[in-house]
Amino acid sequence: MINLFDNYTQSSWDLHYSLIVAGFENPTIALNDDGFLPSDVQSPYSHYLEFENLDSRALYFNEIPVPDYWEIKATNDFGEIFNLGKKKANIYFAAPSHNRFVRTVEWFDDSGRVRSIDRYNKFGFKFAETIVSREGKWLKTSYYNRFKKEIISENHQTGEFILSWKDRVQLFNSKKEFVIFYLKDAGFNLDRIFYNSLSTPFLVSYNLAEQGDDILFWQEKIKDSLPWNMKLLLHDQKRRTRILVQDHESYLQMQSLLGKAEQERVGFLGYMYPFKNTYTFSHQALILTNSDHIEHLEMLLGALPELHFHIGAVTDMSNKLKDFAKYQNVSLYPNIAMSKVYQLLQDCSIYLDINYGKEILSAIRAAFENNLLIYAFTSTVHNYTYINPKNCYQAEGAETMAQALKSAISSQEAFIDQLNQQKKAAFVESADSYQQKIGLI
Repeated sequence: MINLFDNYTQSSWDLHYSLIVAGFENPTIALNDDGFLPSDVQSPYSHYLEFENLDSRALYFNEIPVPDYWEIKATNDFGEIFNLGKKKANIYFAAPSHNRFVRTVEWFDDSGRVRSIDRYNKFGFKFAETIVSREGKWLKTSYYNRFKKEIISENHQTGEFILSWKDRVQLFNSKKEFVIFYLKDAGFNLDRIFYNSLSTPFLVSYNLAEQGDDILFWQEKIKDSLPWNMKLLLHDQKRRTRILVQDHESYLQMQSLLGKAEQERVGFLGYMYPFKNTYTFSHQALILTNSDHIEHLEMLLGALPELHFHIGAVTDMSNKLKDFAKYQNVSLYPNIAMSKVYQLLQDCSIYLDINYGKEILSAIRAAFENNLLIYAFTSTVHNYTYINPKNCYQAEGAETMAQALKSAISSQEAFIDQLNQQKKAAFVESADSYQQKIGLI
């Protein structure tokens, strides 16, 4: 039994965590490796490149090897490399980006087009290089071990893979063939495969010669019709497959598109989350933002003098935002330290997703896991997944939001009731529900 993910996204992490809590501690494989996979997730690339358990760290942005006198510049979001004022490369950081650890470097030719892409891993090694055509198409990616020896070669034009491993060179006509070889070569038990994508993981499951009972955990939206390969797997007899949909809206849409027999093989299953074991009931609210454009902040401050607003930014703050320090119920934290962020997540009861601009520090998810009640405006909301729709207001309904906040902090009982409603709206599951749904296969 294995978990087979195309990419290790947040949704993949959520499923992986939920399975572990429910007792399904399967080996977990990601078929695309960005070099920063968690230690309990492997890939065909990590298996053959052998980077595990090295005592080194990721590459900091100013450690990228460049010729003498070239200049490397960086913000908290990305970096650039220059030679005599001409840009030679873009630098992209691994999450969280403010740590400035290098994930990829895009190198430009003299005309400013991307000619190659270097990828670095969490151990600080360059483990892959992609050659790009003048038209911007990926031609070939070479994967290297720590000794700079090419182990895997991928031809993006033909789809072929070449594996040079233990004095043998093997050719595979497709990624599907390469992955099936890897799974058997690594000795995984393939009696059941839990996967979350209809791309390569589906092709692997569908083309295995062995019989099995698989589960597709569907994490995407459904439009007006089902994908053809989803219909195909519902009628496959060799490896019987059940679909567990993890977005409730998509589940309802899918049910309307299925026949009765197909509906019996499709169910709904949300996620479990690593919630803090306790909650804090206090008259304190948190806003994390790098923008000074915060919807109706002044009105909320005046309407809620009993609520203390903590506003943090990972950058410096503008004078406009600093001017709010004149309010007695405001504390400002420019260039906030992560230790302070963690402390505020423990001390506050409310998170206000009312700032424009990018979300920082995965703030909404962090607030959800730390049992903060989340309120937002429809014009500012960054992530609907964790917000009770009743707590998301139109901007012209700011006074209604203020009244709802007063009610939520009026008593501990009212706060707990709202917190339970928030989790219910997010379809939080239990270990029992996972065991029951998966055990039905």
